[in-house]
Amino acid sequence: MITEHGEALTTTERLVLREVQSSDMAVIERMWRDPVMRRYLGGPVSDEEVAERRKYDQAGGLMVATHSGEVVGRCHLGRYRTGDLELSYVFLPEWWGRGYAREACAAAIGLAFDRFSDASRLIAVTQEANTRSVRLMEALGMARVDAFEEFGACQVMYAIDRP
Repeated sequence: MITEHGEALTTTERLVLREVQSSDMAVIERMWRDPVMRRYLGGPVSDEEVAERRKYDQAGGLMVATHSGEVVGRCHLGRYRTGDLELSYVFLPEWWGRGYAREACAAAIGLAFDRFSDASRLIAVTQEANTRSVRLMEALGMARVDAFEEFGACQVMYAIDRP
């Protein structure tokens, strides 16, 4: 749920993972529209789709910000079509290469297993061509468990079991 005051759900050495706030919608819309961030996600979202997405509840969304409050990205915990708990993420390009995605996703994995007691594993899916994302999943200790064709590209699924 979008709140006016995003509650910090967990923190790391450099980051805060917090609830989505109504003031985050501008950066979220950028994440939906930016061709660089959407390169492996089917491209920029249309105006019609953005309008539709604005109506959706943002439950499961975790904004990732520095301790000074600058938003660097977003993680999302939700259910994949298989019923598995899924981690998805997108980070603003100006923050790439600083280790924020790894730091935030590692924290999100811990949060996922704390919040979803029924989940025996957590998955993440990306295009095989998205080598940065593949390396991130591997760095997080996730193992490749599946590959399949979807959206005109080879997709790979990685998973990590509950500790």
